[in-house]
Formats: sequence, C-alpha cells, structure tokens
Amino acid sequence: MVIMSDLLSSANSQLPPARIPRAALLPGLLGLAPFWVLALSTIVGTGLDPLIALTALIMYGAIILSFVGALWWGLAVHASADAPRGTLFVWSVFPALIGWFATLALPDVGLRMLMAGLALQWVLDGLLARKVPGLIPGWMLRLRTMLTGGAVGALGLAWWQLV
Repeated sequence: MVIMSDLLSSANSQLPPARIPRAALLPGLLGLAPFWVLALSTIVGTGLDPLIALTALIMYGAIILSFVGALWWGLAVHASADAPRGTLFVWSVFPALIGWFATLALPDVGLRMLMAGLALQWVLDGLLARKVPGLIPGWMLRLRTMLTGGAVGALGLAWWQLV
C-alpha cells in the first residue's frame, strides 16, 4: 500500500499543473469587480461620489488583504507536523493588521499600504510553496498571481489619480 502511494505521489509530481478549478476561478474574478468599479469611480463619473468610492476601495482592499492572510491560517490548520505551522499562524494575522492600518491612514498612504501588503503576501505565498512543496496547490499560486495583479492594478490606478 505504501509503495502504491509513493508511485502515485511520484506520478502526480510529473503531471502538468492542474487547471484552476472553476469553483475558485469565477468567485476570484468576481472579487476583482469591486476593485475596478470603485477605482474607475474615482476617475469616471459613475454617479458614485469619488471620495466615497475611494473610501470603499480602501476598505474593500483591507478586507481582501485580511482574506489572503487568513489563507495561511487555513493552511496551518491542515499542514503536516513538519510544516512551519507556528509561522503560518503568526503571519496570518499580519495582513489584517496592514489592512486595518491602511483604513486609518491618508488615502494615498492607505492605497500604497494595500498594494505593498498584497504584493508581499503574493511573494510570501511563492516562497512558502517552494519551502513546503505540496502545501499550496500550483493552481492556487496561478490564481493568486492573476488576482493580486488585478487588485494591485486597480489600487494603483486609484493612487495614480490622487498624486
């Protein structure tokens, strides 16, 4: 039984990366809509007050940053004993703190904090995937790359309008 498990594990490592499950892809892409609607509302007359749009964008960005940090909590819960579970649990709260501080800062600073926080979490996700193979599915990193790029792009557009 152990030999069969080893063979399957070895065979799976030779397979091409799995596609992003539609059940994760569609909600992820839909989650970008508020970023872009709110960022564009700071530029284009959409009927939404630009200041309210900017405030809502920062608050939404903080929520999403908290969410991506919470992914590490979930990973830690399901990680094997040899994974850096303590680090995962501890780091999982930092994105929420960064997001919270971003809501308290001036808008241009808050937007930059959110962009930096999302980018940092994306980098750390990649480092974690290399350090602890198998903990994060390959499709998740591809999805995170798309979503992080979309979110940082929208936040950057709003920030560019402020400066």
